[in-house]
Amino acid sequence: MIRILPVILMILVLLGCSSNSPSPKFYTLNSLILPGQDEPPASKSVTVVFGIGPIGIPDYLDRPQIVTRTSTNELLLSEFNLWGGSLKTDVHRVLIENISSLLVSEPVTIVGWKTYVPGAYRIPVYLLRFDTVPDGSLSLRAKWGIVAQDGKTVVSIREFSITKPVKGKEYNDIVSAMSDALADLSKEIASAIKGVARSS
Repeated sequence: MIRILPVILMILVLLGCSSNSPSPKFYTLNSLILPGQDEPPASKSVTVVFGIGPIGIPDYLDRPQIVTRTSTNELLLSEFNLWGGSLKTDVHRVLIENISSLLVSEPVTIVGWKTYVPGAYRIPVYLLRFDTVPDGSLSLRAKWGIVAQDGKTVVSIREFSITKPVKGKEYNDIVSAMSDALADLSKEIASAIKGVARSS
């Protein structure tokens, strides 16, 4: 019986520690909220279709944990601040929603790149960086392009880079800055789409 007591005490200590551990929090990116978004979209007699994707992100970001930088070469993976789903899928969703909202009055249709539409343009996007840096700001660097309707000809290849301030020290503030940065990327892509659609 005396030998069993230490084991029982150890189990009780472990149970006590586990009950005091913080609960994980789950996050998702937000899409743009534009004035008049609740109004019905204008009718579009002729539309040019653009498929957004595929989306690429670095391997170090392709995980459930939210990743931040503690130095230029050191990463921090938060054990208790997690993505509600796949970050890559969330980025794809937000880009589609943002660009669709920005071009709601234009004669274009925005779909995911896996949706087969004959004669659609395709816009692949690869995020080179998408994390906070030690000074407390959010860095987004991306390469993206427009592939013509034949599926082979590259209309343009562009690079995008922006740094956004993180307005707070919580992970919710980091995710908010990430959403803001994606909104700026969406605006650049939407502007290019508008130019291609009007010349088609």
